[in-house]
Amino acid sequence: MATERSTPSQPPSRRTRRFTDHPGRLGDLAPIFERRRIAVGTDGNGHVVLARPASFVVDGRDQDRRQDILELIGRIDTDNGNVEERLEARTTGMLTVDVPSEPIEIGGERRWSVDRAAEYVGRFAEAGIAADLRHVFLGAQSVVPKLVGASATWAGEMAFTGVTSDGTANGETVMLTTAEPAIEPAFLREPLNLPGRDRPRVLILDTGLRTAGGAGQVPEHPELARDDLHVVVHDDWRNDPDIDAYDDEDEPDDDGSGTLDFEAGHGTFIAGVVRQVCPDAEIHSAGVLSSFGEGDTSQMLATLARAASRGPYDIVVLSFGAFFVDDDPGVFGSCLTELLGDTVAVAAAGNQQTARPYFPAALPGIIGVGALDAAGRAWFSNFGGWVDACAPAVDVISTYFDEFTEVLDQQPRRQFRRWARWSGTSFSAPKVAGAIANEMYLNGGSARQAWRRLSSPEHLRCPDLGVVVNV
Repeated sequence: MATERSTPSQPPSRRTRRFTDHPGRLGDLAPIFERRRIAVGTDGNGHVVLARPASFVVDGRDQDRRQDILELIGRIDTDNGNVEERLEARTTGMLTVDVPSEPIEIGGERRWSVDRAAEYVGRFAEAGIAADLRHVFLGAQSVVPKLVGASATWAGEMAFTGVTSDGTANGETVMLTTAEPAIEPAFLREPLNLPGRDRPRVLILDTGLRTAGGAGQVPEHPELARDDLHVVVHDDWRNDPDIDAYDDEDEPDDDGSGTLDFEAGHGTFIAGVVRQVCPDAEIHSAGVLSSFGEGDTSQMLATLARAASRGPYDIVVLSFGAFFVDDDPGVFGSCLTELLGDTVAVAAAGNQQTARPYFPAALPGIIGVGALDAAGRAWFSNFGGWVDACAPAVDVISTYFDEFTEVLDQQPRRQFRRWARWSGTSFSAPKVAGAIANEMYLNGGSARQAWRRLSSPEHLRCPDLGVVVNV
């Protein structure tokens, strides 16, 4: 089991009442945040959170409050479709409610505000119905192995380690990925294909998986497409340019800028990490993040519920996270725990160099994973009593796009050929997931039993980072 942690239990009326739009500028990030519909605000403790501005979420599991929920939603002057039908279905336990919202001018920048969404959340809280902002997740932000300096752009206390540029084909401001081209690793483990052994089933929720020929039916990367490996592409594979769609296809350049999107290839890279640690695993992939690296609570739960129809899974990899209002996971936390059931979830602890709880990694029962470098805790890794494990996560090499030449200012910049190098807790989490899968495969038992063996007291631990998984 992951280390037991208590979940904050503030009364609903306290949450979001003091939530305000963040007064700080976003600078180079402003046009990107506007385009991705991400609003920045602060909670009552002055902590920055990111949220979708045009909707909020309600816990729809309480049948006794069904009529109250319908009445409150009915007072919102917007088109919410067949709310009663959606409430009846409630496959995730969470109901998403739309509110009127448009970007506004704040400090000379076009930005989204969370005022309206927070106002409606407050109305539900006052009625004793659990509701929350639609928090935005970011892929555990990719970093470079050096101290944050001129290459970092800040949104409140969120550091985006990368370079912004508007020297692209379409003139839009973009953030360049910190992934770098790499050559094939000198050693790749081969599957054992042991007779009579069940393959651990691993689900990766991320930016999706790159497939051959666009939305094809086999992985693009030859090391993921081998017949003796088990990387599964499902028949209902999706590829939808809509920003709000659940897209399982990993896209290198979704906006046609000529540059790699900020977290393009993130899911394909993570699949390769799991493959390297446990080549006998059966790997499934589903998209919850855009190629910029952002998703949100309702999107993530809906995709998990959709993927569950292909389950059950032994392990789910969640290499993304968010800070929540008052550090309370609220509706999302309880709904995710219910959806996961007995599945072991492994989540990235985040790269903000803070002990502040980062969700979903900080949820009780989820294995939160920090990052190591050669000297101990990697400088970027989050840490604290809520972190359960750690693994090396600097200059990790894994699978990437088959062929992509990045163009900036009309000049070729970088050429990627199947392999890339990346750093971050995004990549320590799948290492731990792969280690659990490998322990299952070799020594039997459930994923939870395998985790207990890997995290038993005789194993080495790192202060504030949990058990060391040196893979």
